[in-house]
Amino acid sequence: MTNQLEEYLFAVEPAYLIECVEIKHSLWDTALRYVINLADGVSVGHDSSYFNYEYVPLSIDKGSTSDDLDQTLSITIGDLGEIVPGLIDQIFDSDSTERPTVTYRAYSSLDLSTPLLVIDNLEITDQSSDYQGTTFNAEAPKLNITGTGLLFTKANFPTLIGFY
Repeated sequence: MTNQLEEYLFAVEPAYLIECVEIKHSLWDTALRYVINLADGVSVGHDSSYFNYEYVPLSIDKGSTSDDLDQTLSITIGDLGEIVPGLIDQIFDSDSTERPTVTYRAYSSLDLSTPLLVIDNLEITDQSSDYQGTTFNAEAPKLNITGTGLLFTKANFPTLIGFY
């Protein structure tokens, strides 16, 4: 357990979790940086610099715990369909195959210079927008999903007959 996490868990003064989400794409002028639970926004430190996060109604579902390394976030941004759909259209118009990336950071209210928890390098896999906002799923990129296409049958691999 890190010292910062211990300070948060065993703090004498009240502490609360500040959850931040950063959404980036190489075609966008600036990254979208949103905070959930501070109506005035917040300036937090990461990557040896400070960044401003603005408040928007935001819902983050971190999914269930699993015994594998798949991490998934379901995020709903209450932007009333004004900001995110235009940025997604910008990606489609350029015929880019690059997906936007999501980074989730959680800070202690006692120390905004270093995050307690970071979930990064998640790719947006699907999104839907309506008049209330935008909902999307972000998950870890699928690696090692390439197969040979060969079926392991007795006809293709006669030496497997001992395993049948």
